[in-house]
Amino acid sequence: MPTHRRLGLEWCRARGKWTTAEWNHVVFSDESTFNLASDYNRVLVWRAHGERLNPTFAVQRHIAPTAGVMVWGVIAYNTRSPLVFFRGTMTAQRYVHEILQPHVLPLMQRLPGAIFQQGNARYHTARVSHDCLRTVTTFPWTARSPDLSPIKHIWDHLGRQVGHPTSLNELEARLQQIWNEMSHDIIQNLKLILTKKNKETEDSPELFSISVQVQADPQKQMKY
Repeated sequence: MPTHRRLGLEWCRARGKWTTAEWNHVVFSDESTFNLASDYNRVLVWRAHGERLNPTFAVQRHIAPTAGVMVWGVIAYNTRSPLVFFRGTMTAQRYVHEILQPHVLPLMQRLPGAIFQQGNARYHTARVSHDCLRTVTTFPWTARSPDLSPIKHIWDHLGRQVGHPTSLNELEARLQQIWNEMSHDIIQNLKLILTKKNKETEDSPELFSISVQVQADPQKQMKY
């Protein structure tokens, strides 16, 4: 078994019996990019075989690269961070000075017992970032793993609500408004669940699956 798959399986096994209360101690962070042109408002249609090229069932879409903004945010069961915008290339130094020091460290100090999760980008794993987080309990995140963080569903929510801004300033303002006005119930209704798929195949890399469930509606289950 490849190393990254073995480590991923070990990661799942170690947390297979975590309760909701334990997951609620994890502070999830993530970055996402929002562009002026996006596919969030895609429309799905039913068509007969052979009608793929029928103009009735197609809509023109702009596929060239478009301007956008990158955002960073944190969600926790009882709180969230400000929505942070940044343009250009993120480096370890920028990550420390623009994200960790002004936002993560103060937040973690207010949340005793919290565990901070971040990805495995180079600026996440750089020594300067590790040094900055030396007083923070961090959550191990496996390399080459699917995006397991519930915050991905928050980005999807923002993308579906943002509409069609015509400038970067308008895009930023709209995203900020949605983030600020978003009910925290949306965050609390996201529940990370680690479930066994097959107890009889202990060596299978598919032993566990991760799902994010919307507790408010048990019929909605979004699996990675």
